[in-house]
Amino acid sequence: MKHIAEIAQVSPSTVSNVLHGRVTKMTKETLERVQRAIRDNNYVSNMSGRTLGKYGSKIIGIVMIYNRRDELNAMQAPFFSEIIGSLEHEIRTRGYFMMLYISADAEESLRMARSWNTEGIIVIGGNAEDCHIFMQGTTIPLVFIDQYLRDGGARYNNIGLQDWQGAYMMTEYLIGQGHKRIAFLADQKVPIGVDHERLQGCKTAMEDHGLSFLPEDYIYVNYLREERHRDLKRFIEKRGRHYSALFFASDYLAADSMNLFQDNGVRIPQDISVSGFDDNVFALQARPRLTTVKQDVSQKAFHAINQVLTLIRKEKPEQNQILLPVSLTIRDSVAKK
Repeated sequence: MKHIAEIAQVSPSTVSNVLHGRVTKMTKETLERVQRAIRDNNYVSNMSGRTLGKYGSKIIGIVMIYNRRDELNAMQAPFFSEIIGSLEHEIRTRGYFMMLYISADAEESLRMARSWNTEGIIVIGGNAEDCHIFMQGTTIPLVFIDQYLRDGGARYNNIGLQDWQGAYMMTEYLIGQGHKRIAFLADQKVPIGVDHERLQGCKTAMEDHGLSFLPEDYIYVNYLREERHRDLKRFIEKRGRHYSALFFASDYLAADSMNLFQDNGVRIPQDISVSGFDDNVFALQARPRLTTVKQDVSQKAFHAINQVLTLIRKEKPEQNQILLPVSLTIRDSVAKK
């Protein structure tokens, strides 16, 4: 900065003002001279210096705890790629920088976030134990996305979704179309978090309408594509005829399964109806188009950034937990029974 000041024949404080956008009282000639010196000398602001300054690091850490990273690319999961893109947009438009770290280990992720001197942290993925590691291991403002903690305490700031209500609504719609045998499918052997809430919503809707939901009506489908396809073929051959509708915990699983079924002579929705959850790009690309529960991922990002910036300002959020509304998107993959 001192070198740039000498070239432009101004004081170092004038260079600093240009770098930080404080130019309203500066003459046009001075501004252009400083900007030209910065450009011609490829000057780049020292982020580590700014981190130590009074403005703070301006970095918000996004931590994704993803325990399938050895088998799957996390960014290929449609929800994760969409929420990361939405968070980046919100962070950039608020004048901050995003640091993204993906790991299967919560403690490793926490160490990395602290080493970057982040002003706030947003945590995606993981489980209740991972969340407690963050809450107990740092005083940095902390916001979770899509976490269900029974004993979260005062530091449990979460932006989630009406998962239970969305699953209840979809199941009720399927029942209204005449379906009495409905299976719920997800890629966790023992559903936790979001999948657990969606399963419970489906189960409760069945029971409220006088229908039974048996333990075997929950179908585990492997998150690995080859194994999932093998299991789904076996399911359709041996048990598929017992159900008139399948409710998948995500659009990705629903669309992928629909392709497999149709490749093996099972017609959607003539032979079996299929519904999903998310209303993302897979729902629109599926043929027939997928009936699903709609969530607004960009709103999750908006509220998560609002929440973490409120905490950075040392203010108290109006709500520690925000559960965003959902709605049904009715398309072509469900037929009347």
